[in-house]
Amino acid sequence: MTERRIYIVRHAIAEDQSVDGRDESRALTAEGRKKMRRAVRGLAMLGVSPARLFASPLVRAQQTAEIVVETLTQLEIETCDALAPGVDERALTRVVGPAVAAGDVMLVGHEPDLSELLAYWLTGSRGGFETRFKKGAVACLVVDARRDAREQLLPLLPPTGKAALEWLMTAGQLGALKE
Repeated sequence: MTERRIYIVRHAIAEDQSVDGRDESRALTAEGRKKMRRAVRGLAMLGVSPARLFASPLVRAQQTAEIVVETLTQLEIETCDALAPGVDERALTRVVGPAVAAGDVMLVGHEPDLSELLAYWLTGSRGGFETRFKKGAVACLVVDARRDAREQLLPLLPPTGKAALEWLMTAGQLGALKE
């Protein structure tokens, strides 16, 4: 079996209300940007190096992904509508699954969807594991992948398998990491 990692990232601290009043337009605050930059440096110290980066189309998630790309420069942001609020974990698994088979991936999204997605990938049920992602927090999941009859690598995510939680850290914990 081959191991792959999925990094689940909650967007950084965002303004309470956008200029136009729309939730999808809320931008990161200066404090949110600063804390996320420190957190991403911590990710780099941990050797996090995903092959692909998927982000919700909402402004705060896109801006968080941009901060990730500043440090993990090998990445390009792929906007993923399936990561917008109201995530359907089965649909997202179908979208992300082929990418996971090819290499480690990072997802940037929102609460409470990320907690429910984490629970689904760990237990096969949205309510099977209780957690809350603080703003800028990152979870690392390990997923086994196996070859099918056509020799294609498939990640063992629900309904065929489950992930394992390797670690979950807040932005503050990641930012405090030292070389």
